Amino acid sequence: MPLLELDNVVRRFGGILATDGVTFSVDDGEVLGIIGPNGAGKTVLLNLISGIYRIENGSIRFDGSPIDRLGAHRMARLGIARTFQSTEQFKDFKVIEYVMLGRFHLQRRSTWACALGLPTVIRSERRERALARDALEHLSLGDVCEERMRELAYGVQKQVDIARAMVAQPRLMLLDEPTSGTTSDERVAIARALSEVAASSTTLVIVDHDVRFLSGQCPRLLALNYGQVIADGRPEEVLQHPGVLESYLGSAARTGTEPVE
Repeated sequence: MPLLELDNVVRRFGGILATDGVTFSVDDGEVLGIIGPNGAGKTVLLNLISGIYRIENGSIRFDGSPIDRLGAHRMARLGIARTFQSTEQFKDFKVIEYVMLGRFHLQRRSTWACALGLPTVIRSERRERALARDALEHLSLGDVCEERMRELAYGVQKQVDIARAMVAQPRLMLLDEPTSGTTSDERVAIARALSEVAASSTTLVIVDHDVRFLSGQCPRLLALNYGQVIADGRPEEVLQHPGVLESYLGSAARTGTEPVE
């Protein structure tokens, strides 16, 4: 049984079909990359899977059970974590505090226990901090633990966001544009981080504009255009699909030049 299944998923915004009958599945432990031009519906798709948006038609199942009517907070408890394109709203957080947010749904603390500063709360806080630090050190980010998010380079913020998702102990991690706005060195570090996550048997679904990056990270690509799946398969197959060449690679494909993204 696939870990994630989407069947005929439809979502509109006004008169625009953001996803138009999207159907695909992802096996447990698989790494899937999703490509497509701006407006293809990639981020909308992640928002539907993670419960930020509701679908209008079709179904989304996780580990065999429907999740398309669940809120985002319940997704985390099921084992679904995601990263975002920007961490701007958390710019004043210390890095370690931001990573600790990834485990908020796993904590069982009463308001009174926290207010009274009971020993159980103190021990729990120390344990959560240690787990967050371990995740950062695992990604070679231990030296930025006490820095503010706003003080980090954009690419480092992206890596910290991956650490936040990692500590949630997810079965499925959704990544939204992990390499956007990053340097080549930062992309190498992000690729290494994702390889570490994949090695732990976590299922990954990665949306990104960088075709080279996804081709190197993902044994399988899925291409979207105008909210529809136009190709699904091995990177070398998908990137030679006529619909992908026309809609995503565009003029670069027609002129025979290699696209940067």
